[in-house]
Amino acid sequence: MRTAAPGAAHALQQWYGADGYARKTGLYSYHDPALAVQWGNWASMSQVGRNLVNTALVLAGQRDRMQDISRWWNSANAITALIDYMSVTGDRSYLEPVVANTFARAPGTRRPVLSRRVSPSWPFFRLSRGAYQGFINGFYDDEGWWALAWLDAYDLTGEDKYLAAANDIFLDMADGWDEYWGGGIYWGKDDGRPDRAGACAVPHGWTGGYKNAIANELFVAVAAGLGLRYQHRNPAGPDQASHLDWARRGWAWFSSPPPAGVAMINQASLVNDSPNRNGVNDNSQSVWSYNQGVILSGLSDLTELSGDPSYLGWAEKIADAFIRNPWRPRAGADGQVAHPSESGVIDGILHEHNDCGPGGGPPGRLPSVDSTLFKGIFVRHLARLYRKSGKPSYQQFIHTNAQSALANMNEQHMFGANWAAPVDAADFVRQTAGLDLINAALRVSAS
Repeated sequence: MRTAAPGAAHALQQWYGADGYARKTGLYSYHDPALAVQWGNWASMSQVGRNLVNTALVLAGQRDRMQDISRWWNSANAITALIDYMSVTGDRSYLEPVVANTFARAPGTRRPVLSRRVSPSWPFFRLSRGAYQGFINGFYDDEGWWALAWLDAYDLTGEDKYLAAANDIFLDMADGWDEYWGGGIYWGKDDGRPDRAGACAVPHGWTGGYKNAIANELFVAVAAGLGLRYQHRNPAGPDQASHLDWARRGWAWFSSPPPAGVAMINQASLVNDSPNRNGVNDNSQSVWSYNQGVILSGLSDLTELSGDPSYLGWAEKIADAFIRNPWRPRAGADGQVAHPSESGVIDGILHEHNDCGPGGGPPGRLPSVDSTLFKGIFVRHLARLYRKSGKPSYQQFIHTNAQSALANMNEQHMFGANWAAPVDAADFVRQTAGLDLINAALRVSAS
């Protein structure tokens, strides 16, 4: 694994600044098949419409921008994986040309403030909006990923600018908190403010405000991470107390039943993606791997920050349940299933519930690009939990998965979506997850 790590990190970097817009903004480049012009395909009016839109993007020189900005949160995770690689290997060759470069350039991306409120002037109103600054944007979970990246950069370099950036992001996330469903932050914004009406930042078909697991896990993790670092800098200072309070409030809401919270953790000790429209977790929403992961670091840091071991106990309960949870395929189209779609393990190897092929069951087609990153996020945070708990089962689980992924890695040190199968496709998102896995294996080995 130590021999493979430099090759995996180097392979990831072929997508860093791989187009003009990515070079200008310090982002990773993704070639989005959905933006391809397919004039040979006249199968439907919707395809013709996509061709017209995609052609307009090409002619206007906006295709690269659209592709790269749509992967804004993925770039944050790629930076995190690269920082983690430098932390576990001692290789600092990517610090200035990548981490510092992205920190300086990425705020130059154009992230417009949009609104979907209906009004007679709506088209003009939308076009006239300003843009988000720094690492802020229209979704609170996107912001949280950047905050975690800069916390890791601070740990690696000791430079205050990274800690300050993470805190600025957190303050914006905290503005998304209100008492709808008893607390928590929203998934995203409408017109630059928390989307309380559910006008913009909601899943397809959803009505009303929407608060989900990942945004609130990131909120807890960033709050606890900041509080712990402020505590190390100045144990008597006010900053760590404020962040401790937020982390405790975030976790209490996340884990408590209504009316105090939404009980996002189901009876199987797995985290569902969100509650239902009434703010109740009825175990109907999918179980994704990253939702089982981020909270592990948040609770680990909260344990050290507060001195309360019960938080670590909760983290172990979630991790223990997930690493032995069987893989389940995506729910049927009719939605009439007794359980949600659940990611889990097949023969000891972690699978997302949409990444299997014929050898591991359906679906037999490429998964969504976002979900190919989820498993990497889980093992990244499981390795950090292992540093606090020392449970041998976590170390063994990570090693088993890393050995499987290495056995299926191609000659260019690239990883596919399924760690137990040959590479299905290569992109920086899949590669980030693979590098996360190698980093995790090196971290638990060192421990």
